Amino acid sequence: MHVPSNPDVPFIRVSGLKKSFGEQKTLQGVDLTISHGETLVLIGPSGEGKSVLLKHIIGLLHPDEGHVELDGVDLCSMNERQMVKFRRRMGYLFQNAALFDSLTVAQNVAFPLKEAGVTNKDEIDQQVHEALELVELEEHKNKMPINLSGGMRKRVGIARAIICRPECVLYDEPTAGLDPIVTDVIDQMIIRLQKRFRVTSIVITHDMSSVFKIADRVAMLKNGVISFLGTPEDLRQSPDPDIQNFIAGRSGMCA
Repeated sequence: MHVPSNPDVPFIRVSGLKKSFGEQKTLQGVDLTISHGETLVLIGPSGEGKSVLLKHIIGLLHPDEGHVELDGVDLCSMNERQMVKFRRRMGYLFQNAALFDSLTVAQNVAFPLKEAGVTNKDEIDQQVHEALELVELEEHKNKMPINLSGGMRKRVGIARAIICRPECVLYDEPTAGLDPIVTDVIDQMIIRLQKRFRVTSIVITHDMSSVFKIADRVAMLKNGVISFLGTPEDLRQSPDPDIQNFIAGRSGMCA
């Protein structure tokens, strides 16, 4: 695990981030800092750019304006080759897990290792075994993704995201479409990984029960900016009617 060179520097700093797609202004000046080892949950109405923000943090998108820093290093000034080293410090759980349907569970989980240049079969097998044990799926390693439930697919996605022991894991709606019991299983895995490895976690979710269970802090993205940032209790106690409507799932929140 990487040891920060300066613990006083935020692990991730987003400043003045702007991104438009044609005439659609998605991010309009996002400012956000995330500390080493914290779990930050990102909430907000659909279509507000939460996934777009995650893709800027991992370097899959480049901003129109603003900066993303990792350990004080500006990622936006790097070319793709320079980004590879920093991107390996992060794992990404895509929406719907995005598994390769033609590969087994074990082959899906091993994919990042092979992309990183690991060729020793025994080493790959051992790390795949450990990653699948963490998500309690080792006995399913030879199955194809089509034979897995939705929750199991998400857990395979988590194993793939953590196999290279990243310092930060980005979760894009890890519990979407799952029943409450499976949702709790995923939430507990996120908590376990954070505690065991001091992983910094950024989680997009619309599930408010997950928010109050896993978050150290909560950020709401609305109208292209961070409109709220605080603890789960700060969120619960907020006098803002839009926030209270969002928590309760009422339709009174302005678009």
